[in-house]
Amino acid sequence: MYWNQSMGLNSPERLRSRSIRTGQLEVLAAALAFAASVPASKLLLRGITPLALSGALYLSAGALCALLALFSRRSSRRAESHAIRGTEWFWLAGAVLSGGVAAPLLLFAGLRQVSGHAAGLLLNFEAVFTIGLGALLSGERLGRRGWLGAAVVILGSVMLAVPGEPITPGPTRLAGITLVIAACALWGLDNNLTQRVSVRDARQIVAIKGLAGGLTSLLLAAAFGGFGHWNVLSLIAAVGVGAVSFGLSIALFVRGLRQLGVLQTGMLFALAPGFAAILSWVVLRESLGGWGLLALASMTAGALLLATDRHEHVHEHEALEHAHEHTHDEHHEHEHAPVPAAGVPRPHAHLHRHEPLVHAHPHVHDLHHRHRH
Repeated sequence: MYWNQSMGLNSPERLRSRSIRTGQLEVLAAALAFAASVPASKLLLRGITPLALSGALYLSAGALCALLALFSRRSSRRAESHAIRGTEWFWLAGAVLSGGVAAPLLLFAGLRQVSGHAAGLLLNFEAVFTIGLGALLSGERLGRRGWLGAAVVILGSVMLAVPGEPITPGPTRLAGITLVIAACALWGLDNNLTQRVSVRDARQIVAIKGLAGGLTSLLLAAAFGGFGHWNVLSLIAAVGVGAVSFGLSIALFVRGLRQLGVLQTGMLFALAPGFAAILSWVVLRESLGGWGLLALASMTAGALLLATDRHEHVHEHEALEHAHEHTHDEHHEHEHAPVPAAGVPRPHAHLHRHEPLVHAHPHVHDLHHRHRH
């Protein structure tokens, strides 16, 4: 590292600050990229069936992430540490079926029956179901801020259902809302299953989920004759939306996660549903009413509360030896032999051991804090 001591242009503090700003911009770009999928999919659904669109989007996302995972392999040792093995394939298969096949099908089916901004805001329920299922299946605990956030999200969904001049209530709209919320429930299940294999490379996981889920959806569409009316323009658009909104978005999210950590990354990405609603209003020229604005404010606030929920208590870490990509923090204080000339790489992956530890600090339910309460 070159450091001008007189001006401090490349001081560690300045480089760290620049790295944080870059990470924040990457996560915001990831949120915008994902949000753009809502109005774009709404337009594509005018001539394409939900099952076929789901297959095309996920297949292109999986292909992009497969290329990114291939290019990121710097050594055979790192590739081995990221390889999915054993029972992890069982959890990943469940994630593919719930989050790669069923959830997008329900989302796109619901998107046909509700406005783009309503569907975008309802995506906030994914965080609610992710945390709720985590508490139910893994004994995780929701703090006071999390409970308040979930309540505010639900309040916002009630606002969306209030009859008003810009919104036409009816059975079709109610069915669409139900389908989108069901999709969020399946994605919540997907997130909990994927967490079981989150020690592996996220790009590899998304590549498998995208390729497997996309091919499955396209095969089902072929079996049931549900492709719809495709042309060259719609095919290019679908491939682009899938690669950017579901592929590149994940890659940017992972890069931001390494720089910012779980809390700040989650908080910034929680803005995605609000972005989706705003983009739908602009791109689709949907009517905007007072209840819609209140729902946007309520559900975005709830999502931010959920994303920043954490708790503190005395907890025990058992001895553990594993390999995953990490940085040096209070849970990764180990030596490297030999130490590279440029210092300890950040982030890096290798086999390392965690010694037993009992301590208390604010934490979320990440890779090293999956304990019951």
